[in-house]
Amino acid sequence: MASLVYNNGMHLIVTQALNFDTDDIRCLLLKTGYTPDKDHVYVSNLTPASYEVTVGGYSRTASLAANTAITKDDSTDRVKFAASNVAFGALATGETVIAAVIYKYNAADASAPLICYADFTDTPTNGSTFTVNWHADGIFYIQM
Repeated sequence: MASLVYNNGMHLIVTQALNFDTDDIRCLLLKTGYTPDKDHVYVSNLTPASYEVTVGGYSRTASLAANTAITKDDSTDRVKFAASNVAFGALATGETVIAAVIYKYNAADASAPLICYADFTDTPTNGSTFTVNWHADGIFYIQM
């Protein structure tokens, strides 16, 4: 699973405008067609009507905050963001999921900041529970 941290997401992290312990951090799924762009700022930049999964049974996740961890690893000189795997429930057949996006929830997509895009193997929905299994090394990391 390859990850891309959006520029605005990195800015929010570095300026401490994002608090992984208290902010409402959520996840959504994208289908075929979206091309990642580090300059995208808000969920509305993803054009959800076109790129967000729409099959029956799908809805964005509730907060990930209770299931996240930020750890410092001196052996690799990085700070890692990790979270528990996310189950989206049974998604009806009909679309191919290409990625998950982590964002800071806001009632309006036009002001819900993007944090990270996590690409994974294209996976068709088939009526079964769809689970995003994050990489064992974390979803993303910051390294200097």
